[in-house]
Amino acid sequence: MALPALATQSRMPALIKHRRAKIVLIALVAALVLGWFYWNRPIRTELSAYVPSNCLAYLQADDLAELAGGVERTAAWQSLAGLIGARSNLLPNRWLIRIARWTGIGSAETVILARAQIAVAFTGAEVSEAGPTLNIKPLAVLIVETHTAPRRMRPVLEKQIEEFARRTYGQPQLIRKQIDGVDLIEWSAAEASRQIVVAFIDTAAIVGNDEGSVLSCVAARRGKRSALIAEKQFIDLRTAVGASDGVLFGFVSKPGIKALLQAFALYRAGSSTDAVTISRIFADNVGNLADGVGCSSSFVDSMVEDRCSVILAEGLADRLRTSFAPQDRFALKDLPFVPPDTQSVSLYHFRDVEGLWKDVNAAVSSHADLVGAIASRPMLRTLLKPYGIDDPDTFVHAVGPHINIIRLDTTSPAVLIAEALDRQSLKKLAQKRLGPKSTTETVGDAELMLSSSDNWAISFADNHFLSGPADAVRRCLQAKAQATSLASTEGFRRAELLVDVSLPLTVITFANDQPAAISFIELFSQQARPTFSTNGTAVDQATRSLPYAVSVTMLKEKGLEWTSRSSFGLAGSMIVALTPENPR
Repeated sequence: MALPALATQSRMPALIKHRRAKIVLIALVAALVLGWFYWNRPIRTELSAYVPSNCLAYLQADDLAELAGGVERTAAWQSLAGLIGARSNLLPNRWLIRIARWTGIGSAETVILARAQIAVAFTGAEVSEAGPTLNIKPLAVLIVETHTAPRRMRPVLEKQIEEFARRTYGQPQLIRKQIDGVDLIEWSAAEASRQIVVAFIDTAAIVGNDEGSVLSCVAARRGKRSALIAEKQFIDLRTAVGASDGVLFGFVSKPGIKALLQAFALYRAGSSTDAVTISRIFADNVGNLADGVGCSSSFVDSMVEDRCSVILAEGLADRLRTSFAPQDRFALKDLPFVPPDTQSVSLYHFRDVEGLWKDVNAAVSSHADLVGAIASRPMLRTLLKPYGIDDPDTFVHAVGPHINIIRLDTTSPAVLIAEALDRQSLKKLAQKRLGPKSTTETVGDAELMLSSSDNWAISFADNHFLSGPADAVRRCLQAKAQATSLASTEGFRRAELLVDVSLPLTVITFANDQPAAISFIELFSQQARPTFSTNGTAVDQATRSLPYAVSVTMLKEKGLEWTSRSSFGLAGSMIVALTPENPR
């Protein structure tokens, strides 16, 4: 009768062994799966190893999904996207993105999007003349590290680039060739002056508008020429701006600074032969004051924070410290002349304006050659001319350490406001600018002096000197008389809370961020503009709750540090500026 029990007992060890074998097998399979996930995970690549060390500028983004997610979480996107017709989510299902990132499972497009690191490098410029017009073509490359097998990623990227070439060039000519063991694919426009060139290296693609630029990146990656990754200044600036904690990092070299300054001077002065020469001298002189610029962007409190560091030439920071850095702190509560609808206001607080002017002149001259030193002084004297100041030496001697620049309209000159320490000297400047037949009118308790030859005005109100377009100066005086200023608006009050006035700040700028935010989101709108215009009232109400963009500047040990908070940051502004307007 005990035999069945004995039989059951005899089967127990076998069952236990079977269960243990199953557990071991499951654990082994799980370990293999986890190991495969770990082995297959994307490992961040240093994209600056693809870029020649002599590049002009460099921009890098290591996680496109994180970047898109950060944009979606900003206050501006959440408030305005629906009203302007943009989708609330820039990317498809986030779970699919995460799975594709870690496992490589999914369509090739999804895997590339989930894993890609991208960088843009500007390697130089081509200058050509077409009659009286000077054409400048920036040479740039786009580096895409896909972390995806070439057999999967190459067809996808080739297809995307070819579609872009067809939209841009119409019927481009396709050429495949090999140079120094590198396979190149080139799409050229009919006139052969424009082209798109792509080279593939392992899991990365290098796309450029110039064959030489693409090949120079290939050579840098292969170690045949020095790469940006080995440049000490690049490494130092990346550390200084905390690039490891940001979603974007940008770098501008000394030659890049000069190129940007020359482009700015040409934009302001035109493209005549004289303008080209003057802009080159200006860029060389002023560009010698800085050795490099680094900037990182991150998402903080539903806004984009940009942090930039400008490394000044050796010894220049110490030279400027005694005149540039203020002795006391800012007082933001008192902005009586700034109207509530101001587009932007920059508040300058120096220790010694006259001393700073002399230090800047000496610095520019000492960092220039003989021709540059001779030309630098008259060029510097033109810096204050847009504010009606023809004699900067007299002006800086007559004003105090606080200077405000108020811009009421982005299309017209700004108003300059300064403390009037030497009223008689400033009156002489005013008479010279306005001419002998100037007229006067009274606004509040201030006298407004008007030029008879153009729309310019100068006023003395309390102990302040105001100079600018007549309508703008009049509005500033009215704001003072009516006690209605920018400081009373919600957007300014919210931005003011972001500023730590206990720091030795030299410049604080507040700017209306509404147009920039709307323009950025409109790039992603899926609706026609008439639909957008019907929501104008709701859009206006939503934007009023957004804080003003704010930036601060202070002098550090080796240079200047500039930090800002805005809806979509410097990168957003650049995208809006470089993207052609969609006539929907």
